[in-house]
Amino acid sequence: MNAGFAGNLPKMAGSLTEGTPKGVPYDDNERVPYDNNEGVPYDNNEGAPYVMRRTVEIWTAAAIALVGAVVISESLTHDIGWNETGPGSGYFPFRVGLLLIAAAVVRLLQVRLKAETSGTGSASRGERDASGPVSFVTRGELGRSLSVLWPTMALVVAMIPLGCYVPSAAYLTWMMRRHGGYSWLLSAAYGAAVAVAFFLVFDLWFRVPLAKGPLEAALGLY
Repeated sequence: MNAGFAGNLPKMAGSLTEGTPKGVPYDDNERVPYDNNEGVPYDNNEGAPYVMRRTVEIWTAAAIALVGAVVISESLTHDIGWNETGPGSGYFPFRVGLLLIAAAVVRLLQVRLKAETSGTGSASRGERDASGPVSFVTRGELGRSLSVLWPTMALVVAMIPLGCYVPSAAYLTWMMRRHGGYSWLLSAAYGAAVAVAFFLVFDLWFRVPLAKGPLEAALGLY
C-alpha cells in the first residue's frame, strides 16, 4: 500500500493512524470520535479500570471466609463429633466451614504473593501487561453490562403487577432502541408483534396461559 493511498483512508475511532478501521469515523475537523454520528463524543475514560482484579479477589475471599465462619458457628450448635450412631448433625457442616475458611486464606496468600512478585504501577486502558495489575472490569464494560442489567431487572419487577405481555413488549422496544439503534416506531412495532405472537403460541395454541395484567383484563383476555 503506497503512502498516497494510505493517506486517503478514513481515520476511524480507536485508531490514531491510518488503516485498521475500528469503529466510527473521526470528525475530520476536530479529530473527535463521535458515537453513531449523533454528535456525542466517546468517553476517553471508557477503557479506564473501574475495579481491579486483585480487589475483587480479596473481597471474594473475604466473603467466602465469612460464609465459612457462619457455617462453623451454626454447626457448633449441634454435635460436631461422632456418637454411637455415626457422625453428628454438625460434623460435616463444621468441616465444610473449615475448608471454606482455609480456601479463602490460601487465595488471600496467593493474591499477596502475586502482588509482591508483579511489582506496582498504574494500569492503562483497563489492563496492564502480564507483570502488572489487571483490571477486572473497565468503566465502559461496566456501563455496557449495567445497560442490560437494569432493564432486565425492571422487566422482572414489572411482570409482578403487569403480567408478561406488556413488560416484555416494553423491554424489547427499549432494547432495540437503546442497543440496536432502531427507530422508536420500528422498535415498538416489533415489541408488540412479539407479544402478540407469544399470546397466540402459549394461550391459544399450547393452552398454557402466561401471566396477565390489568390491560389484558380490560380487553377481556384471560
